[in-house]
Amino acid sequence: MNLFDSHAHLDFSQYDGIRNDIIKESFDNGLTGIVNIGVDMASSRKSVELANRYESIWATVGFHPHDASKLTSEGLVKLEEMASSERVVAIGEIGLDFYRNLSPKKAQYEAFEKQIRLARKLNLPLVVHVREAYEEAIDVLAYNGAEEVGGVLHCFAGEEKHIDAGKKLGFVFSFNGTITFKKSRAPVMAEYAGIENILVETDCPFLAPAPYRGKMNKPVYVRYVAEKLAEIFAPLSPEEIGRITDNNARRLFGIAQEDSGRIAYVIRNSLYLNITNECSNNCFFCSRKTDYKIRGYNLRLNYEPTTEEIIKEAGDTGGYDEVVFCGYGEPTYRLDTLLEVARELKKRGTRLRLNTNGQGSLINGRNIAPDIAGVLDSVSISLNASNKERYNKICKPADPERAFDALLDFARECVGRIPEVTLSVVDIPKAELDECQRIADGIGAKLRIREYNKG
Repeated sequence: MNLFDSHAHLDFSQYDGIRNDIIKESFDNGLTGIVNIGVDMASSRKSVELANRYESIWATVGFHPHDASKLTSEGLVKLEEMASSERVVAIGEIGLDFYRNLSPKKAQYEAFEKQIRLARKLNLPLVVHVREAYEEAIDVLAYNGAEEVGGVLHCFAGEEKHIDAGKKLGFVFSFNGTITFKKSRAPVMAEYAGIENILVETDCPFLAPAPYRGKMNKPVYVRYVAEKLAEIFAPLSPEEIGRITDNNARRLFGIAQEDSGRIAYVIRNSLYLNITNECSNNCFFCSRKTDYKIRGYNLRLNYEPTTEEIIKEAGDTGGYDEVVFCGYGEPTYRLDTLLEVARELKKRGTRLRLNTNGQGSLINGRNIAPDIAGVLDSVSISLNASNKERYNKICKPADPERAFDALLDFARECVGRIPEVTLSVVDIPKAELDECQRIADGIGAKLRIREYNKG
């Protein structure tokens, strides 16, 4: 399982004498990265030193609200100097803590505001600690323009209204071992936030998950957080949670993902084949508009893979429920390659599905339904609207005059030739949904409602 611990304190004295072993254990067990968090001047300096020593550890610098009264003008200058390192990815841990009040509230406010301004100056996101001060902290963030850089509300323990306010400011929310505690409200808050807005963390050496509660925490235990999130966001697996939250962390902190575009990727128990990035639509809801990633997989292809490469990447397909031709492009742009791969996989007894925008016949200049008949077991066609005008507004096809009608004609041609034909729509109003249902019924196809950004 690939996991990114977005909040750790490996420089703390609890790890003296065992630090290297703890770090080795982390990366030997699937961690892809760790952000080590500074809480004062000494800790910030040690965080940078750790990040310089380990390729997959990054640092933040900042003064925790407990130490806010120690932040001087000279200290702020030193933080800025340290933050110039490419290994520093955020300003933090900063914020407000009105539970312990180890620094006076006035000092907490002043340090918080100064460090937000520093983050804006350096264009770095914020790692924010809040305890019994969510209303106040969000007000400070908003007043000081934190939306310019965004950040994470770490160890989130607020309410739905704070999630709403945080999202407006471009913030995400991290959860740690407390989400595994029996009486924790964190599972409810995580579900409300949505997996696309969540980071996983340990906050080690503190807040170990339920199996180790009360003992020293360590980065490898972040898997318990992922496993709990998988329960919350079922049917997502812990592996999928790992990929998604890894991607979320890298996006927030500006940490590059080294892997190249994936040809084959797994969601639930289906194998998906990504064979082109070319598409005839520019749908407003498509996540290719942002980062070419889905469920943590990078699907940006630098070239179009050959039939042999696709089959090799697919590997043994016997254990999957189905193989789906679906990536960040329209598969029928490469109809010949699609059919060659499909015929080879069909020999193995593999169930095959095509996810398409329905414009394959328009793209290829002929009715392609007879070509795919007898090869594919299922075709899912993105309808998304009940008429041409609305379809053009939502999907922005390259050929607005013919695209919608071509989609419907393709669906009609598939019915009777392909065992299962489904029209899909994404989160549309009920009145529109009723009309889409009538269209599907008229064609003889099923209708499926897809939640936006849920795959």
